[in-house]
This record gives sequence, structure tokens and C-alpha cells, in this order.
Amino acid sequence: MSQSLMKVSGLGKDYHLNGNPISILRDVDLDIREGEINVIMGPSGSGKSTLLTLMGLLDAPSTGSVQLMDKKIPHFSQEKLTDLRLQYLGFIFQDYHLVPNLSAQENVALPLLLNKDMKKQEREQISQDLLKSVGLGHRFAHFPTSLSGGEKQRVAIARALANKPKIILADEPTGNVDTETELKIIEIFQQLKKQNVGMLIVTHNEIFKQYADHLYILKDGYLSKGVSQVEGF
Repeated sequence: MSQSLMKVSGLGKDYHLNGNPISILRDVDLDIREGEINVIMGPSGSGKSTLLTLMGLLDAPSTGSVQLMDKKIPHFSQEKLTDLRLQYLGFIFQDYHLVPNLSAQENVALPLLLNKDMKKQEREQISQDLLKSVGLGHRFAHFPTSLSGGEKQRVAIARALANKPKIILADEPTGNVDTETELKIIEIFQQLKKQNVGMLIVTHNEIFKQYADHLYILKDGYLSKGVSQVEGF
């Protein structure tokens, strides 16, 4: 059986509005294992982004626990959480989050700057190789303003892979791209699967049903196992 990379148990998240608790997530159980694509679908406002935030160690749950590589998370300092994110997690955002005054290559190399032992030449080589791997070997020096939406998303994917993460957390990774780029992104995910990377993808895109090892539905804060055809989204 494949290794468990990240597991959440009984996960819940509450916010308070005018002193009244509002439950965004309720008793969520999920296991991200190496070499598996996990897809979560659900209506807007169902808690998908909140779940990604918790699993990305960017916020603490109200109830339940998060376990990363056999490490219990809630009691770690912010510095330790940052180290764990850099070591194990790669984030792909729907809105890219590229730095506008940096080239494609410089954006990809950003996470590598935190490795003080890595020389500039090595950072450049790694970032160039990653851009080539997502079909952007001709776009090293281009800035985000001169890239299409699909190219920006592929730069964002390359950046997410810079530190060779064990887990990819993706928020609508094909939300702003054309069909051709969509297929290229799915091909990248399939290659990552072969490299034993575990993936969690939250999306409205029905095409991911074809590629999910595990399909889930998140609705009203509750996570349930999905089926081949999901209605109502």
C-alpha cells in the first residue's frame, strides 16, 4: 500500500460573526497518499478553499487534527510550520500569485532563495529545467504581463515544483486556461503521479473525474465520497 503523506481526522473550522459561530467545515476525514490524485468538487462556498488553507498549514482547525508525514501539526510554531510547507508542500493557486516585476524564471526560482546553501547558478538551472518541463522553455525572460493566462498558470505550477514537494495542493488549477493548456496541465499532474507525488485538487472542472484516484464531494462543510457523475454543480 502507498505511504500516507497527509491525513486529517475529524477536521472542523468555525468562524464567529457577531459572536455567533459559523461552521465552515465539519468532521472532515481525508488521507493524501503518495502517487494518488484526490479531487474535491462542490458548490461555491462549500468550504473547499478553507480545507486547502488548513491542509496547507496556513491556518489552524477548530477541531480535529492534521498529520503530515507522521508529524502532528497543531502545536508547532509558525517558524516550524513554514519549514514544513517549504519541505513538503507545493501550492498552485487559481490566480497564479506571480510577482509582476520578476521574470518567469525568477518567479519559479523564488522558493529556492530560501535555501541559503544553493548557488545562483543552480537556482537558475533548476528553474529553467522546470519551465522546460511545463512547455515554457522559450519564456524564461518574459514577465507576467506578457504571458497568457495558460502560461501564467504553468509558471505557477513550475514554481510549486521548485522544492520537489511530496504533496501538491491545487485550487482550480485549470480555472483560467483554454482547452489545450488544460490538457497540458492534466498531463503534468499525471507525470507527478508517476513520481509518487500526492495531489489534492479542488475544482469545478468535470474533466478531473476521469483522472481522480479518489473523488469527493464537499457540501455544507461535509466531505463525502463521490461517484462518477456528480449532479448539481
